[in-house]
Amino acid sequence: MTGSVKKMALLAALLALPCAAHAQDQQLGGQRRGTASLEFLKIGVGARAEAMGEAFVSVANDPSAMYWNPAGVASLQRRSAQISTTQYPADIRYNHLSVVFPSEALDGSIGIQIGGLASDMPETDEFHPYGTGRTFTFTDFVMGATYARRFTDKLLIGFGMKFAREDYGSQLDAPVTQALLFDIGSIYYIGFRSLRVGMSLTNFGGDVGPRGSFVSSNGSGTRSYDTFTAPTTFRYGVGFEPLERENLRVTAALEATQPSDNRIEYRVGTEVLFQGHLALRSGYQIRSDAFKFSAGAGFKGEISSLAGEVDYAYTDGGPLGHVNRLSLQVAF
Repeated sequence: MTGSVKKMALLAALLALPCAAHAQDQQLGGQRRGTASLEFLKIGVGARAEAMGEAFVSVANDPSAMYWNPAGVASLQRRSAQISTTQYPADIRYNHLSVVFPSEALDGSIGIQIGGLASDMPETDEFHPYGTGRTFTFTDFVMGATYARRFTDKLLIGFGMKFAREDYGSQLDAPVTQALLFDIGSIYYIGFRSLRVGMSLTNFGGDVGPRGSFVSSNGSGTRSYDTFTAPTTFRYGVGFEPLERENLRVTAALEATQPSDNRIEYRVGTEVLFQGHLALRSGYQIRSDAFKFSAGAGFKGEISSLAGEVDYAYTDGGPLGHVNRLSLQVAF
């Protein structure tokens, strides 16, 4: 395969644009744009977090905390599971499952996550730019575990480890990239009302790239595949409840995000919870070329000993179209 089709280009754009900067910006990492591998790990998890503009590192109190800030896993008091799906244009879908188990024996909580993306695409080459009649499947896969505990009444710390794999079409002898990556995070309540500070470093690891070698098309012989940095992301932010009453709670969050392959970004998000059941959310990502504005809603309910939650998020993708996200969560 020497070429790609529109669907492949759209997939690459969808994964890169949430963290894209203007081409002329060369400050604070902008010159490194597009130099990381395993870009699918930048796809946010959970409709609630996405509706808040991804300003979630200091909130992180549902099973999706494994993605945003592993320390938040320690805040869950009951066994909880969340399944979320993200629908991009061109029938590209990313699904993710998170399960959390509080453990008295371990004096903390254990989390397990698994996620995957798959998209069928036509094969092209230099002689068949419109397709050879064969197809291949582009797949992404991640699986990991997290441990978090509350060290004091104010400090939560969490650690995570994950295995990520990206298959560019191995059934057609295309390369495969895989890596072992690590996460660490903390949440600290400073002692003034509900004000807290959250920080996380996710997808930390060495350079990654396909194994093996290939024959260069320019006649230079056999070459090894290049390696690229992991999609490491450092997040830090503050969260608080400016209004907290029996039937009304407002959560506000501010966050700065520094990816390893781009400039720093800023995000703001709010959540308004009515009667403990209906939630309205909104967020905005500053300095992003696309996927700036997001909004959504959620509903919480209880049946016997089960507590459930359904969340939806809409993100305006600009020229790429809108993105829909749906999450289902249950605590038992």
